[in-house]
Amino acid sequence: MTKERYLEKSKEAKKRGLQKFTDSEFLDRLLKQDKIGNNDLNKLTSKQLILFNDFFAKNYNEAKDEAKDQLLNKVIDSLPEKKRNQIWEVNHCNIMNAIMDYVETCGAMPTKSRIAEYTGLSRPTIDKHLKEFQNNPLFKGIDEQFKFMIPKVMGEVLRQSIKGDIRAARLFLEYAGGTKGQSRIKNQNNFIQINGIELTEEKISKLRPEQLQTIEAVLQSLD
Repeated sequence: MTKERYLEKSKEAKKRGLQKFTDSEFLDRLLKQDKIGNNDLNKLTSKQLILFNDFFAKNYNEAKDEAKDQLLNKVIDSLPEKKRNQIWEVNHCNIMNAIMDYVETCGAMPTKSRIAEYTGLSRPTIDKHLKEFQNNPLFKGIDEQFKFMIPKVMGEVLRQSIKGDIRAARLFLEYAGGTKGQSRIKNQNNFIQINGIELTEEKISKLRPEQLQTIEAVLQSLD
């Protein structure tokens, strides 16, 4: 018998030994461990792995505050990157929705305790997320999506300006270069297209103050 075959048979024997436990006994034994890693999951049968994943998903979604943290910390080493990313994204959306709803209702920023109450997350989790989210690659992806939409939004702002919306005109001028000709442009790849003519940020940034004032005068005359 080759060494590889021997190791394979030993692994199968260990899995058969685990099958002697009932489902509840198996989960109890596993969850009593301080940490659950990949080595622990590799010893499970396919059925037991499904049971464990179902148990974690159900209990993690229902857990609140510190209990949620404790369960996640127990299994974090065994979670694939995709699952960790999903948890981060859900937390980010829940925190953002909590802030938005509170601001709309109360007209002020919520405390971290309020956010915790709304989301079911613990204070330490919220603290950590708010301090570190800008450095997370997932957030940088979200930020790029917002930047991608800037030309579309500013195109609509300019169209509303031409129709006579003075507030839209002021917003467009502020974005384009400011009413005093001071450029506030940061993104060099965005542009607005009007009747086949591309109005790029680079072109706007090169306009002289008197040229920007001419554009402002044209837009203001529509009011």
